[in-house]
Amino acid sequence: MKRFNSIKSKLILMLISVIIPCFAASCGYYFYFLDLIHDKEAVYVGNSIDQIVQNIQTSSQDMVRFAKMASTMDATQNFLTSTDPLERLESSKSVFNSIYSITQDSQELAIAIIDSNHTIISPKPLLSLTDELINNVLPDNASGFTGTILNDYDKTNYFVYYQPILDIKYEVQRKRKIGYCIVLNSVNNLQTCINRVETTPNSLFFILDSEMDVIVSNTGSADTSADDLLQKVREHTLENESVEQVNGRDHLVFFQRVPDTDWLVIGAIPVNEINSDLNAPLILGIFMLILMGALFAFWAFSILRSIALPVLEISKFVQGDAYSKLHKRLHLKNQNEIGILAEQINQMLDQISEMTHTIFQNTANMYELDLAKKKAELSALQSQINPHFLYNTLDCIKGYGLLLESDEVVQIVDSLSQIMRYCIKGSEVVPLSDELHIIEQYLSIISIRFDNRFTFNIDIPDEVRSVKIPRFILQPLIENAVYHGLEPKYGPGKLGIYALQQPDRLQICIQDDGVGIEPELLAQINGQIQASQSQELFQIASDKSLALLNIHQRVQQYFGPGSGITLESEPGHGTLVRLNLVLKSEPSQDNQDGG
Repeated sequence: MKRFNSIKSKLILMLISVIIPCFAASCGYYFYFLDLIHDKEAVYVGNSIDQIVQNIQTSSQDMVRFAKMASTMDATQNFLTSTDPLERLESSKSVFNSIYSITQDSQELAIAIIDSNHTIISPKPLLSLTDELINNVLPDNASGFTGTILNDYDKTNYFVYYQPILDIKYEVQRKRKIGYCIVLNSVNNLQTCINRVETTPNSLFFILDSEMDVIVSNTGSADTSADDLLQKVREHTLENESVEQVNGRDHLVFFQRVPDTDWLVIGAIPVNEINSDLNAPLILGIFMLILMGALFAFWAFSILRSIALPVLEISKFVQGDAYSKLHKRLHLKNQNEIGILAEQINQMLDQISEMTHTIFQNTANMYELDLAKKKAELSALQSQINPHFLYNTLDCIKGYGLLLESDEVVQIVDSLSQIMRYCIKGSEVVPLSDELHIIEQYLSIISIRFDNRFTFNIDIPDEVRSVKIPRFILQPLIENAVYHGLEPKYGPGKLGIYALQQPDRLQICIQDDGVGIEPELLAQINGQIQASQSQELFQIASDKSLALLNIHQRVQQYFGPGSGITLESEPGHGTLVRLNLVLKSEPSQDNQDGG
């Protein structure tokens, strides 16, 4: 097994196995071509049948159209509904002339009008033919096509379309039958339908009526070579797209029903006549595959001789001791790809030697980095002592408030503790609901401080409370409204927080009924915000808290252009701060970190 796994053995095996894929490709090509030939046969025969069916259908549709024209003419209606002999005589002449104009004196086409007394108006003598129709077909009170009927006068076989004529002049609603219209078409037209189709020399085509009798064929009525085939049709044992023996030759057989007539068109075309133009490409393709296999075998043998020995030498070198290879190199005289491979192996060994030294150096550096990381973690743990001390102090004050039964102290300490935890810990991006919760805690402190002088209303729909916003951007706006709008006002005040939602935008509004802002100062504030200048707004320095400019910049950084703060105010009537948020897409991680 080890010997079999060698490169040399595998190259020899590849050379031997060349024959198998070439043979398989030849067989695959052959069977593919056979399928292609079969598809061509099916398409060819199917198209031929379709042409015949379309020709017959066109002819039958013309017959139906002529029947409708003849049945609805005024002359026909007057002839069939009149009781005056003279009027009927005049109408019959008009009917005769109208039929003549429709048929254009065609020798293959005839139209006849038959009244309820079996009186016949037709330019052609059709006595024997109409007698058979009157006795065997017309009493059914239906319309349709017949098989072939012989006209004794001209010894011509016709196929007939018949339909009842209704009174459309006086009794339209009752649909009273007043006669029949028959349209006769010579079977010569059916013969023409077959002759129009381009077929091979020995193709067979038959048109059968509803009784499975041959109406017309392209071989003549005396030909009995296809009797066995027609017998299978009558016994319903013939399958469509099957290959049948006719006169000792394989024929591809198709059949198709003719719409409206219940006739059957059968086509049988010799297989070898369809495939004759494909035999040459089939033989050429197989020859090309064999030639390609021979060329592949020749080049495989050449490759075997040119690479086997060098590859074996490389294999022996690679199987040596790993440590010794760091001090040895390959020496091959080949100037081809094998020589390049040997040179690359030598370069790789040089790089490995260099990388080994680098790895030892990096390992030492990693130990030093790990020690520094642990020192940093210890420092971070120590930095948490001060916040924990502050939380514990607030909890202590809350405990004294409970002990003294001071609900206000307990409420203030509890709200302040939640606000401080929110400021110090947590993600930079939070749901709007978290920000509103902190605002509620802040307003509870304000209510206690100002003895419920102000009323607050928060009207934010639940569906927008999940929107992510930068942390701590609403509380400074609420604080501004309280201390710069409501507190200077004499008497009670109101503060409302509500949201205006659009498909791609959310606007959070903070409105108070405080003292308002003077127009000059308002214009200066809005100008500074839009110009993004670091100034003191509302006398709150940006380096002491989150000023309006700071909030405006954070919102723009997170939500993008079109977002930010705008102020509207009127002295003595309050101030409205609009926080515009563009909700186009999720912000990137960089934006989140920067917010």
